[in-house]
Amino acid sequence: MQDLAAAYALGALSPEERRRFETYLAGSPEARREVAEYREVAALVALDAGPAAPPDALRRRVLERIGGQKHAERPARGAGEPAAAGWPARTAPVVWAALAATLVLALGLGASLLSTRQELADLRARLDATAGRLAAREATLQAIFEPGVQMFQLTASGDPDPGIQLFWDRQRHRAIVHGFRLRPVPEGRAYQLWFIKDGSPVPSVTFKPRPDGRIELEGITVPADGRVSAAAVTVEPEAGSPQPTTPIVLVGPLQKS
Repeated sequence: MQDLAAAYALGALSPEERRRFETYLAGSPEARREVAEYREVAALVALDAGPAAPPDALRRRVLERIGGQKHAERPARGAGEPAAAGWPARTAPVVWAALAATLVLALGLGASLLSTRQELADLRARLDATAGRLAAREATLQAIFEPGVQMFQLTASGDPDPGIQLFWDRQRHRAIVHGFRLRPVPEGRAYQLWFIKDGSPVPSVTFKPRPDGRIELEGITVPADGRVSAAAVTVEPEAGSPQPTTPIVLVGPLQKS
């Protein structure tokens, strides 16, 4: 019966076995001590599987007892001799094997649970990011298809590849810019957008294309007073310039013919 102490402490007995063992347990101080020791080990494993470290005293006491059981040679106990303190002398190897297997399983389940939680957190983060991108794209599409929004093209002279689509909301004096196949710019430099108002350039935003040559800019202010006839792009210092300092690389009219 005493060999069932580990299984009882870990809740692995059948109802019938548990009733029989508890009857035995009531009259055996040695068995009760052994069950308590097994439960300390189980508590140590449970604490190790969580985010908090187990108390040092409990860890040290359990490890000392395990080490003593493994290395100490205990003398045989006579018929009337009381049991020694610590681990019972007659713990069967099969019980240690069962306990070790149970503890390994518990640690494995704990690691698996932590891994699954991390995977779920990563998946939730990716879903949130995707939902955010979709919401932003939907808002952009709604802005583009608002009544009164007109689209204009800015192109490079003699080069059909790079281009910019400029969506001008005349009622709100706002613009959305989408660029594609734009060339990279040198370090410390950026593209700068200009609005041609009453024949003079008005500085606007600076931007750098992504590695795929694309850009998306929203909420760009368009001059509200005067006549805005065109938009252009030059390469300027990264912080921008009050006046164009390089030749125009992209240009397009902002008046419908």
